[in-house]
Amino acid sequence: MRRTTVCLLALAGGLAAAEAGAQPSPSPAAIPSAGNITIYDEKFFSQYGVVTARDLLERIPGMTAVIGASFATADQAQRRGLRSDTDQILINGKRSTSKESDVSDYLSRIPANQVLRVEVISGNVKEIDASVSGRVVNVVLKSGAGGAGGTGSGAFAMGGFVSPTGATSPSGDVSYNYTNGGFGFTAGFETRSRIQPAQVYDTIRNPAGVQIGRRYENRERNRNEYSVRGRVSYAFDGGTALQLAGYGNRVPYDDADTADIFVIAGGRETYVSAVQDQTNGHEQRYEVSSDVTVPLGESIKVLGLGVYSEGEIKTDSEIFDVIGRSPVQFAGDARDEVKTQKIARLTIQAELTPKQQLEFGAEGAKTQLDKDLDFFNLIGGTRIDTPVFNSDTVINEDRADVFVSYTWKPGSLEIEPGVGAEFSKLRQAGPDANVSRTFSFVKPSLNIWFSPAPSTRWFLSAQRDVGQLTFEDFAASFIREDNEVVAGNPNLVPEKTWAFELGTEHRLPRDAGVLNARGFYKRISDVNDEVPIGIGASGPGNLGRGTAYGAQLEWSFKLARMNLFDATTGGSLLVQDSSVGDAFTGSKRRIGRLPEYEFKIDYKHDITAWGFSYGFEINKSGASVESDFGRFDRRVVKRGDIRVNYEKRLGWGLIWRMFAGNAAQQFTLRDRTVFAVSQSDGVVRQTERRIERTKFFIGFRLRGNY
Repeated sequence: MRRTTVCLLALAGGLAAAEAGAQPSPSPAAIPSAGNITIYDEKFFSQYGVVTARDLLERIPGMTAVIGASFATADQAQRRGLRSDTDQILINGKRSTSKESDVSDYLSRIPANQVLRVEVISGNVKEIDASVSGRVVNVVLKSGAGGAGGTGSGAFAMGGFVSPTGATSPSGDVSYNYTNGGFGFTAGFETRSRIQPAQVYDTIRNPAGVQIGRRYENRERNRNEYSVRGRVSYAFDGGTALQLAGYGNRVPYDDADTADIFVIAGGRETYVSAVQDQTNGHEQRYEVSSDVTVPLGESIKVLGLGVYSEGEIKTDSEIFDVIGRSPVQFAGDARDEVKTQKIARLTIQAELTPKQQLEFGAEGAKTQLDKDLDFFNLIGGTRIDTPVFNSDTVINEDRADVFVSYTWKPGSLEIEPGVGAEFSKLRQAGPDANVSRTFSFVKPSLNIWFSPAPSTRWFLSAQRDVGQLTFEDFAASFIREDNEVVAGNPNLVPEKTWAFELGTEHRLPRDAGVLNARGFYKRISDVNDEVPIGIGASGPGNLGRGTAYGAQLEWSFKLARMNLFDATTGGSLLVQDSSVGDAFTGSKRRIGRLPEYEFKIDYKHDITAWGFSYGFEINKSGASVESDFGRFDRRVVKRGDIRVNYEKRLGWGLIWRMFAGNAAQQFTLRDRTVFAVSQSDGVVRQTERRIERTKFFIGFRLRGNY
């Protein structure tokens, strides 16, 4: 890790010393309020034979962090409503209002030949609420000629996955995009494999370190995901624009987990039992959203956003004793859960002067979770229900937000103070809990950008933030991996954070790459973690005050811009620490959900003369902890997740793709200390070391346009 980072920093120094060249001159942008813009047009991408808009972004320095997953940093926790979504991708200057679907997935539905240009924007963009350190990408589509001269094309892919267990699953997608003047739509269907075979090995020892048992579990979770999505937009004369989008997703469950349990005593191992857990059911979601922009004169713009989403999980599990000749069911459980969300947001943006802008608005939301979790045992063929506290409940939240911000641009500075206020009412009803509470929060913020040169900017941010409550934490839940029921907590409150961030971004000469560095510090109150609930039980709750701090370095280089081969490489290194008082021991420890570090690197090499490309991705994270009433866990991922791919152009616009996932046979190591009564007593009953191995998989795809 240290050697890799040093080499990358040395390469960055070499790129910075490269001969400077002119940046592409920005053509008329779809985002007039944006800062510095770097444009990549059709000529830049023509040599690669790409299929979709996502392929285009993979060739641009600095885009991996935009289209990929975010790190689990304390400042990137899930936030409430639409204002602080982390999507950083615009399509024709419009953001996605989706809460369920990642906007980057839409890029895989848009054929590359429908893209006019890609704009990479550094600076404050009012159309999207990205973080102060974020970069925004605007994908500008061709508009067609209007009338009968519209343009349309589609993209498709078909292939499959194969796991080492022999499980196979087909995958594929088909999409179509059409534009005609101000009208455009995109529609697509996709099926994707969710093969998840894994083996789990537990070694159990007494306090003296002598092995007293072991457990082996084989998990077969063969799932296929089916998704459909669409987007329709229309730009009226005078600047009014309307966008409607829809998304649907369904994942059937057909899982089988089998565990063999052994006891070791006197140097002899005895086979105790074999248990199989069979789960069937489904998970599905759908969503509709709208986005409208109405200009009022030349200096005022009204933006309206709306979202309705519904998610459902229904599963039935049967637990069998399979040590005999035929399986015998002795227990089971059922889960029935429906979650709905309605959000509406209205924003008014007013340009007071060329250097001053005012934004204000309001947002309202209604969220409901209806959850029923049933457990039972079978004794002599008779079903005996097992009562679990707070396993049947309905939770409702009504929330209203108001906000205002002012932007001032004196020279190379941009200063944006703002303030928001949030008011909500939370109600929970059920046989075990009937609670009604109200909350109100004030959320001031200050963002500052400083650009001493077109290629460099500094940013500073200070803000008060309120975290997103996870409604599932209010009700009981079942952790299948540990056969453990976790009690819900009707008294859970959201985290509140004072977040401070300082950083810089530098674009290298000749658009050879991007370097981004930032540091952050958080003061968190009501940290969400495990707390005691009742007698001898625990569940989600609030720990009190905590801190989190760290630094992150991002890099991305286009090696062809320094007269090397045509490859794009980049990555991120996050190092962080945190502190909070443990609810069971009173001592200080890390915040459970934040790993010590996360490291990512990607590489893509195009050999255009031969018509093929290859690449890889590496993801690695450090240790995290989890504290409970009677145990303490330390978890770390070993070897990291390595994915490799190869693509070959076949002609006729077709591309053959081969790929392999988890090539290094990544595994998770969990060290658990189990206490005789509780952590506070400090008497250790046993220790457990778990090795969870996920299998590698291979796949292939034939991709093309039509």
